[in-house]
Amino acid sequence: MAAVYWGNELMARGDPAEQAILRLEARRFATRCETQIALIQRADSLRELARLATIALPFRLAEDFSSRDAQRHVTQAAEEHARELIQEQIDHCLRAEPERREIMKNKLAEDWANLTGVLAHLRTWAKGKLTAAQQVR
Repeated sequence: MAAVYWGNELMARGDPAEQAILRLEARRFATRCETQIALIQRADSLRELARLATIALPFRLAEDFSSRDAQRHVTQAAEEHARELIQEQIDHCLRAEPERREIMKNKLAEDWANLTGVLAHLRTWAKGKLTAAQQVR
């Protein structure tokens, strides 16, 4: 059996106590992810979403598929909510008076600059959506 150093104790990988600790840690991480998703659904700004979208996976759980899946669900929830917020912003901008529209577009560009980390790819998506919506109009 391979030995792993954890804290101040030397534990074997097949040790039932270590496996129980890993299961407990995985459940705690999954609960944290569920809490994070609830916060994401209540977020009202892209900056807040970008902050909440990133959740660090503990090293000990790097090989645990359920933990990585929970982390992926957090990212997906943040991306979906960000797309909804962006679409609302674009709709609001297009409904604005023509002289206010340019000011709002600059504000949108500033707001979309907050899309960082795992949501960074949504910047180009948002710009494309705005361009397409303006052409249709």
